[in-house]
Amino acid sequence: MQKIDKLGKMPEESVKGFKSYKSEQWGQIPEELKTKLREQLSQEQNGLCCYCCQIIDDKTTHIEHLQCRQDYPKKCFDYENLLLSCSTRKQCDNAKGSQALPLTPLMTECDSEIKLNLAGELVSDTERGKQAIEILNLNNRESERRRKGLIDNIKFTFDPNQSHSPPINIQDFETLKLIMDSMPNLYQRHELEYIIKKLIG
Repeated sequence: MQKIDKLGKMPEESVKGFKSYKSEQWGQIPEELKTKLREQLSQEQNGLCCYCCQIIDDKTTHIEHLQCRQDYPKKCFDYENLLLSCSTRKQCDNAKGSQALPLTPLMTECDSEIKLNLAGELVSDTERGKQAIEILNLNNRESERRRKGLIDNIKFTFDPNQSHSPPINIQDFETLKLIMDSMPNLYQRHELEYIIKKLIG
């Protein structure tokens, strides 16, 4: 999880398209009417899931209501309440359901309260950070393996004389920059930047 800065307001095209739908009808809105909204949310989030920060695309996303529609119907079309989550089973939005998160991607503290270790595991020293990781199932085996793989791809750029736990120091910035610049996809670069940011603290 990392801090997401909202761009301000819902795209006009989405506002017009949603006009005839009431808050309790979100599920009935045709997906094509949500296209511009998805695009803007993806841009805000650098093409990453709002919770696990893995790359997402149009086929693997879900527009997430941070505060659930069931408990907060008036926030159903509130742009500040809308994020883009992956649709991975038993993870992120799918795991969260209607539960309230004590720590969210809209809070600056999510950057400092949720860290990453070299095994690819997200960790926290705060109770709300631990709860958010658990509710969203962010340390499932597949997610840990993916993060560990990204770490392993760049660990030779780390300072070999430091301890084996974060925060880590980057010794070879030049090579790390070459790796980042050679990535074929901008969103892949953003995902690796997220990993690095979590490791260096």
